[in-house]
Amino acid sequence: MNKPRVLITEPIAHEPSLWLNEYCDAQAIGADDEGFSKQLSTARGLVVRTYTQVDKNLLDRAPALEVVGRAGVGLDNIDLEACAARGVRVVHTPRANAMAVVEYTISMLLDTLRPINAMTEHVHADQWHAAREAAITPGSVVDTTLGIVGMGHIGSRVARAAAGLGMKVSFNDLRKIQSSEMHGAACESFEPLLKQSRCLSVHVDGRAENRGLIGQHEFALMRPDVVLVNASRGFVVDPDAAIRFARANPDARLIFDVHDPEPISAGSELIGLGNVILTPHIASATRQAKLAMSWVVRDVWAVLDGREPENPAD
Repeated sequence: MNKPRVLITEPIAHEPSLWLNEYCDAQAIGADDEGFSKQLSTARGLVVRTYTQVDKNLLDRAPALEVVGRAGVGLDNIDLEACAARGVRVVHTPRANAMAVVEYTISMLLDTLRPINAMTEHVHADQWHAAREAAITPGSVVDTTLGIVGMGHIGSRVARAAAGLGMKVSFNDLRKIQSSEMHGAACESFEPLLKQSRCLSVHVDGRAENRGLIGQHEFALMRPDVVLVNASRGFVVDPDAAIRFARANPDARLIFDVHDPEPISAGSELIGLGNVILTPHIASATRQAKLAMSWVVRDVWAVLDGREPENPAD
């Protein structure tokens, strides 16, 4: 009996790839590679990450497709309605990278509010105490106000970690959050949250309503020394509004791991601003998280084997 063909369009971890190949004819091929359409025409499964667009155009070329596995959390690049209309199941890994993004967020806050400068040369005894005095940081995360926009899998874990560091945490979310998920954080309306928070961390999902969620009006409400971290979706923050705010408020720090578009445009005026930090969509880039996301192949095989997947996204 022939193994079902599964195409892997973006790199996944080695071990899950080998595992999948035991049950399927797993082929690594990019969506823009020569021969992709031919392979797609007989594929019963598809494993994607962030940049492969699973839309009507792709589905039209995949008459045998039964399942799409997203090795990650967000489903912005997958047209769930179009998949449902074709009877194509969609599976993902909703919690696989949560703690990696939490680490990124907290480390960026710590680096901003309590930067540590290591010694790079010998300090003489008569300069030791002066060096220690010079190293005292003006701020700390302790007792600093943190506002979390989006209290889902990641936001709630950021709240727990921040509370453990002694931060005063508030949040805003469209959903009613259970007390067990709050970790001591206070629920707050959106605009007051923007006004009162020294630090803001954005963890919203990819729904269309979140496009431009943080624009000129929202920046105008923020403190001039705000530390804003966006590790959710690039389109959540209006880049033009961010540029104007950064230039007008040199004491602010804007930290963006996600961008619209990706890769970030070469001519973007965000590049080179002294109080803006840009990273290339790496908040979840740990080996542990990549491995956990890659195990979406288990659910891909479950669907092809006629079983119910553990993490359906449909």
